[in-house]
Amino acid sequence: MLTADHVTIQALPGILTATGRVHLTDPKTNVTAERLELNVNTEAGVVTQGQLFAPGTNTLVSGRLLQRFSEYHYRVKGGSFTNCDAQDGEVPAWRLRFEDADVTFGDTMALKKAWFCVNEVPVLPIPALTYPLAKRKTGFLMPFVAYDNRFGLHAQGSYYWAINPSQDLTIAPKYYSQLGYGSDFDYRYVLDRRSRGQWHVSYLQQTELPNVAGVSETGEDVKKARATFSGSHTQLFTDTLLLRTNINFVTDPNYFQQLSNSGTLRASPSNESNLLATQRLPYGNLYLLGRYLQPLQAGGKDTFQRLPEVGYSLPDVSLLNSPLRFGMEGNFVNFYREQGFTLNRADVVPGIATDVIDVGHIIGIRPQAKFREVYYSRGAQAAAAQNRETFWVGVEAMSKLTRRYGLGRNGGFLHTIEPSAIYEYVPGTDQSKLTLIDQVDDLPKKNLVTYALRSRILEQGKDRPFNWLDLTVAQSYHVGAVQTRARDFTPGVDPFLGSVTQPLQPATVDIQGRKFSDIWLRAVIGNQHPHAVQSQLGAAGFGRGAGDISAGRRPPINQYLTVDAFFDPYQGVVSQVNTDLRLQEGSNWYIDVGQRYSRDGNRVRRGDVWNPISFNEVYAPTDEILFLTMGGAFRTPWGWTVGAKGYYDVKHGRSPEYDVVALYQNPCKCWSAGIYYLQFPDRQQFNFMLSLTGLGWTENTGTAVLRSILSPLLWGERGLPWYTPGGPYGRVEQVPQTDGKTAGGR
Repeated sequence: MLTADHVTIQALPGILTATGRVHLTDPKTNVTAERLELNVNTEAGVVTQGQLFAPGTNTLVSGRLLQRFSEYHYRVKGGSFTNCDAQDGEVPAWRLRFEDADVTFGDTMALKKAWFCVNEVPVLPIPALTYPLAKRKTGFLMPFVAYDNRFGLHAQGSYYWAINPSQDLTIAPKYYSQLGYGSDFDYRYVLDRRSRGQWHVSYLQQTELPNVAGVSETGEDVKKARATFSGSHTQLFTDTLLLRTNINFVTDPNYFQQLSNSGTLRASPSNESNLLATQRLPYGNLYLLGRYLQPLQAGGKDTFQRLPEVGYSLPDVSLLNSPLRFGMEGNFVNFYREQGFTLNRADVVPGIATDVIDVGHIIGIRPQAKFREVYYSRGAQAAAAQNRETFWVGVEAMSKLTRRYGLGRNGGFLHTIEPSAIYEYVPGTDQSKLTLIDQVDDLPKKNLVTYALRSRILEQGKDRPFNWLDLTVAQSYHVGAVQTRARDFTPGVDPFLGSVTQPLQPATVDIQGRKFSDIWLRAVIGNQHPHAVQSQLGAAGFGRGAGDISAGRRPPINQYLTVDAFFDPYQGVVSQVNTDLRLQEGSNWYIDVGQRYSRDGNRVRRGDVWNPISFNEVYAPTDEILFLTMGGAFRTPWGWTVGAKGYYDVKHGRSPEYDVVALYQNPCKCWSAGIYYLQFPDRQQFNFMLSLTGLGWTENTGTAVLRSILSPLLWGERGLPWYTPGGPYGRVEQVPQTDGKTAGGR
């Protein structure tokens, strides 16, 4: 569509001349100019004192003379380019001024003899530059230079290769003046609707020892190659056959401890890689699992690996349409390890139960029974095969009281009270000759009654229900004999059989058992919908993370308080209490506060292989623990968003980590600058990052930290120095118009 103050057309040659407030709308661009000459047959022409605006990428190109070859292709003389939203007459925060440019919308823009200008002040000459005008285009990404107090000067550049519409590869060479050099590699692909994945490799050729505490005591070679490899693949072969693979591997166990800026990774006891294939059958599910644990802070060459595990599960099904229901679980595991004996185990668990039997439509009773046969190819000390037979019998009684309180058209409240009680019996068996690897092998005697009460108050009628209270209280009572010995998993304690890195039978200590367990209480106020914010694990290794190839929706804004505690009825004190509080006000501020406390003494074991809510055992006494966590962020009126996160060990008076971050966005969000500071017990790290909307951003080891803390407030906004679901231009905002419709706008 073309509008202008005056338009003339020569019919025979097809030449159109428009002057005065010329506005031409093309599928890809909007053209405004003082004068336009256009051949209506070829769509070629000349634009004088014009501007080109591409809404899809928020690109504005202006020039003294623009030669038009097609609706997508222009040659511009004496002009400028920017992605800023400066209004008419305003100076954009940044722009590129050039003498000559070749612009192909949907492809690239090539500039010659350009200057990068900030507030119209030239600051950086650019002899030549090729800039992509598409979402995925092969080319160099924005490099960055920074300083790290541990590893010195840090420089890194990146080359992005769009292999095809469904695959890309990023190669990012890096250099540290006091550590070494290397490169990061990120490969992502979506081969079809059934196959996708992403893989990350971070390689470092170390030339100097890392400047961190304790590194000189490890006896490592100064010059050596170090790397981390991680990735995942999902393959849906059929509607019922699914394969998932996750790989995590490092070249040496000290890699994360010395080089990672993630406190979670530095404290990881092991790296887990797994492969899981599931086949849904008409009756039940079949699975194949392979899991390998690479020891880091715990474990060793004698650690058992599940290579592989094959299993089958059949949910409860009716027997001949009767009230009886039958279910079964079974698996075979090959436990492999580099040092020590290997072991095969077969576990079969058939079960039978009834439908809930109503008693007066008030109480429901459900009897259940499970039989377990476990076969071992050898024992903990002897090479002879071992087996164990046992059973579990349970009778559960439950009830549910419900009342609704109406509030007219505005909805109402739903209050439910659910009392329940279950009796469980498992006979004692001799497991002194067995290798105790997991809870399948450790089946202590159980003669227990567990009673619980759950009460919920749910407000209905809003956009989404709000949970005013979800309270559960439970306790167990030993009908028979009480526990007299408890397993001791204190780090460094030698087990009864095996080694510290792989106990075959754990150490035990004498305890004074009790008839009544501690009282368990869990209270939740507010909603706890999943909050999908990229965590520090996004930076899986030293360097940059692979990122997320999915877009997703905005995470829900949650407000909640949770309290999880145990109360000792014999001493009248709280033995354990964990609390989490989260408050958020839109995109203005949020705060997270957490606390973990355990009194010195025995630790209650939560549930077992038979029932997840029962308290049949306690573990050996441990020391007192008191740990605090706090995090949050807030916006300021001056364009800054500031956040922090910290951990504090009250018992020992020290902080294992705290992070402080800040991000500035200019009013039109065409550029942003972020800074961060990380404090560990043996190191500090600080850096900055810069984003020019549409041009790119500098990404470094602190990007994941900044994103983790600030994403709850900045999700989907444009011009951020990290990947966002809406791309560099953010989510498409809908601007209300006076006629009630909506439209996008620059």
